[in-house]
Amino acid sequence: MPYRISTSWIMILLGLAFLGGIPVSHAGDINAFRFGADERVRGEYFDHVPSKVDSAAYARGGENNYLRFRTRLWAEQKAGSNLTLRVRTVNEVRSWFYPDVSSRPQRSTSEWPDEWVLDNLYLEVANLFDNSLDLRVGRQELIYGNGRVILDGTPGDGSRTLYFNAAKATWKGLPKTTIDLFGIYNEPEDELAINTANRDLSGFSAAREGVTESGAGLYLKNASMPQLPFEAYLIYKREGAWEQAAKTNAAGFVPPRYAWQTLNPGRKTVENPQFDVETAGFRLIPTFSGSLSGNLEAAFQYGQRGDEEMTGYMLDAYLEKKFASAPMQPVLKGGLYCLSGDDPGTSADEGWNPLWARQPQTSELYLFAWDAEESAFRWSNLIDPNIAVSVTPVRRMKSTVVLHYLAAFEADGNGGGKSRGWLGTLRNEFVLAENKWLSKDKLSAYILLEVLEPGDYYKNDDTAVFARWEVLYAF
Repeated sequence: MPYRISTSWIMILLGLAFLGGIPVSHAGDINAFRFGADERVRGEYFDHVPSKVDSAAYARGGENNYLRFRTRLWAEQKAGSNLTLRVRTVNEVRSWFYPDVSSRPQRSTSEWPDEWVLDNLYLEVANLFDNSLDLRVGRQELIYGNGRVILDGTPGDGSRTLYFNAAKATWKGLPKTTIDLFGIYNEPEDELAINTANRDLSGFSAAREGVTESGAGLYLKNASMPQLPFEAYLIYKREGAWEQAAKTNAAGFVPPRYAWQTLNPGRKTVENPQFDVETAGFRLIPTFSGSLSGNLEAAFQYGQRGDEEMTGYMLDAYLEKKFASAPMQPVLKGGLYCLSGDDPGTSADEGWNPLWARQPQTSELYLFAWDAEESAFRWSNLIDPNIAVSVTPVRRMKSTVVLHYLAAFEADGNGGGKSRGWLGTLRNEFVLAENKWLSKDKLSAYILLEVLEPGDYYKNDDTAVFARWEVLYAF
């Protein structure tokens, strides 16, 4: 595929050339140029991840086995004590063992050389108005709380990038309080990609041309009570109108599934109207003692899909107990995660919309089970009581076992029931080296295994598995 460089990229390359000509400054200098990189290698295997639709017995076609190589390079220039320009570029390629992807388009295989993209490109101005205001404008990452509402702006490319095209202002003028005000505009394709694969970053797999996602929000964090920090947020999101191919049978076109969809026989499409939703929520992070802490987050949504209303709710709660003086320093954690589901008997949509949190959340395996939804990885219609135990058997090693019972509020799967199944995960994390070859470098790794025994929510009852190993070096 020929390389294509946009006018924006020419400006960026000129900027990088300027940065590259600046000598690296010593610690303490006001004008400091910093740079670094990280290399991540993953091996992944999964099979039999259930799907709730009859046309796809397993998510992603069943068995998948491949390697992932992600390279990131970054540079940061400080000008004075207040101004920072940051650039980071990333490439991730895959090498496939199974299935045979030779006939697939590049955008779905990520084979070498794939594309280089910018996942950081922003200018930050700090400490304005007597140290009360920070501004950051450009491509950046936005992560809040436990990632239940905002974490990943580009779910269509997995964990390669998380970026948002955004502007954010952080007000620090109140004691022990910060207030973020942000605006987001993410198009489905990246105009700045070199050797572009025309990859759909919005993750609406049925959409013919992807979906533009935009919005704005206010996020408050307050730590005036040390034993009970809290957060509160109000977020507005818009998903642009989109269309998908209409299905047919012996009688002609299949009627649309939802009340807000419209069949267009002339175009042979089903049209999905613009979707607007407002989400209000709060998060409490109590500390009951030196060894006992908790989390309580709740949110409510109200929106419109064309002429139809949408409502939804989310609850995320857990308690965590540390036994620091016991052998291997165990940590016990129990929680409940609930997301409302869409009642198929009404024309409204009651299912929780995860906004910009279509990412692994509580499971890498179960992430794929939502592939058949209107957008990939759309966590919704879920009841998830869970319990976890973590231990540290030796220094620089941590092992965590988690058991989930997954259920649904609404029996909208192809199995007719509400039990999604039992999910178990085992994760072993290792720090292999620190400050070994370069100052502040780190070599880490982990091994992850997840197993799901599907319930009667699905027709398929085969045991699903997901396995991953990872090695990451960063400096």
